[in-house]
This record gives sequence, C-alpha cells and structure tokens, in this order.
Amino acid sequence: MLTDPKYDNIRPYTEDEAKEAMMRLCRSRLLGVAGNRFYPDRPEGYLQDMVARSENVYDFQKTVMADLVMRILKGTSDGLTFSGLEYFKSSGAEGRANNFLLLSTHRDIVLDPALIDTVMCLNGLPCVDIAAGDNLLANAEIEDAMRINRMVKVIRSSNPREVYTTSCVLSEYIRGRIAEGESIWLAHRQGRTKDGNDRTEQGLIKMLDMSSNGNFTESITQLRIMPVAISYEYESCGALKALELYTKEKEGVYNKKEGEDVNSMVQGFLQPKGHIHIAFGEPLTEEEVGAAAAEKGNNRYRALAQTIDRRLFDLYRLWPTNYIAADMLSGDGKYLKQGCYTSYERESFEQYITGSTKGMPGEVAERLVKLYAAHLTNPVQ
Repeated sequence: MLTDPKYDNIRPYTEDEAKEAMMRLCRSRLLGVAGNRFYPDRPEGYLQDMVARSENVYDFQKTVMADLVMRILKGTSDGLTFSGLEYFKSSGAEGRANNFLLLSTHRDIVLDPALIDTVMCLNGLPCVDIAAGDNLLANAEIEDAMRINRMVKVIRSSNPREVYTTSCVLSEYIRGRIAEGESIWLAHRQGRTKDGNDRTEQGLIKMLDMSSNGNFTESITQLRIMPVAISYEYESCGALKALELYTKEKEGVYNKKEGEDVNSMVQGFLQPKGHIHIAFGEPLTEEEVGAAAAEKGNNRYRALAQTIDRRLFDLYRLWPTNYIAADMLSGDGKYLKQGCYTSYERESFEQYITGSTKGMPGEVAERLVKLYAAHLTNPVQ
C-alpha cells in the first residue's frame, strides 16, 4: 500500500524515501540538538553516525530510536514495564507475529507510540504504523523523523467535506495495512486526554467502519482491535493540560499558541515521568463486536466504544499519585488507610502540584489534581 498513489498524502516513507530522509536528518539541527542533550558521554556526531549506518527503517527504529528512547527514560523515569506481549508472540499466520490495530489511551503527544515501538523492538517484534495528526509536522526535519518512523498522517480540517473524504482514505489505509499483516497504533480519541477521563470517541469507531462491506461484526472483527493502556505515574505536560481546561471553562475557547505542539513534544521528553506501564490487552472478540452490532444505527458505535472503554479502564495501572489525588479531593484518607501510598509520597505529590502550577490561577492546581484522580472518581461503568 505504500506505493499506491491514492495514499501518497498520508503514508509513511518507503524504504528508499526513508534512506534519503535519514541522510537529511544527519545534516539537520534536530539531530545535533538531540545528540548533545541525550548523548553527552559520546563523541560529537555519534547520533548522526548511528543514523547514517541504519540499513533500513526497522534498523533505524531498533538501533537509533529505541536507544534514544531508553536514554530519555533513563534520565526522566523510574522505569518502563509492560504486559500482554504474549498476544503478539502467539502463532500468527505463516509463523509471523500476530498483528493488531492498537487502540490506545493517549497522554503524551509523541512518547506514547515511541514507547510502544521501543517495547516491540527490544522484544524482537515488528514495529507499528503510527497514526498521528498533521499538526505535529511543524517543519521538514520533524516530518522526516516522523515519516521514517512509519507515521500515517491524520489530516486535521474544519471543512466537513474534507474531513469525510480524508477519513474514508484513512479508514481504507488502516484496513489494508491490517490485511497485509502490519500493526497500527491509533489513539482512541482525537488529541490527548487532558482531564484524565479516557473515553473512546464513537466518531473514531465510525471512521474505522467507513471502509467496511456493510457487515459491522465482520468489518470490525477484521481490524483485530487490541485495547492498549499507557499509564504514567506523573502526567506528561500535566499543568499545561489543566491550564487548557481552565481556560476553556473560563473563556469558552482555547487557542493554541504557535509552536505549542512542538513544545509539548519537548516537554514530554524532558519532564519527570515516574513509573510507566504499557498494558497490551486481549484483542476484542467477535462476540463483543457482535453484541455492539445488535444495537441500531449510531448506537452500535457507542456500544463498541463503551466496550473498549471498559477494557482500557481495567488495563490502566494506577500509581500512588492517583490514589493521593483522590484522597486530596475527598479529604477522607481512604486510600492512605488502605496502604495505597505513604505520607512521604503524598507530601512529594503535593509539592509537585504546587511547583508545577506556580504562577497559574489556583483553579489550575485543582484541575490537575482531578486529572490524576479521574480513574478513581469517575470510573467507567
């Protein structure tokens, strides 16, 4: 499908295009900055040399990107864990690893899929296509880096006709890649979850169904949907998310500043993350899809989204920060009494809330606490 002209506007680079892009990256300021920041113990030009030696896309992802991500985590996290890889490693067709449409929670603008690809690489599994908004392609250097890493462009538009047309093309592309035996990462909603309530947008399910043959159960089952929950102990750009929510509530709208998405990418890399867990869930069963298909009209999309939400809720790993936030809101110390965190951890978290929202309206801190508590205070039914 990468050579089909129909998908030229959204597809990742081909191997030949990727090799040319790698050479451009070697000459870019982006790689120089990343090398200085994350490889201070290596000779100048070390990162560029690694890129230049990459033989193909997978080699680039395994030798360059996975190593870079682990470097980032070493300085900003308390470790990355994962569960559920057995679903990939069980016998796939013709001895290949199983492939899925990874429908994932979304908290960090770039790091979410980068972490998944790193886990795949380090466990000898194929990397995945990454569906991401074209708003991330702030310049040619970032576009090269993203498309080498198998980015599938999701075109954002306010024009309803263009939205429909591009959604149809994207739906066909996703279905075709799954049929070819590739996996794709796709956030379960447009944009990052900013209030902590990980809810799947039913419009996204409708988009996936656009390329169907009319039989909902068969269509969705063919996509091999796997729910994936990514849990950060410390929320990526948490204070900025809370500030955005506060601004929307106060002014009715939030307008992004120029370069804001790039700043969120950088902050996601540099900010402390605490512990991180990725839970790859059991793929949706035909019975689950069939139960949603029994609903009429748009209700089937809503029903399937709710099924996915329940799965994601069960997969999501809670950290002391989540329990502390819930107790801060309730004031009853319920989770402290249950041993979910220590007094020292609470003191540390309260200092984090105060420090990260310094200079912002007091309501921002409250919204940030609510973000952390959401899985406990607003559970999926």
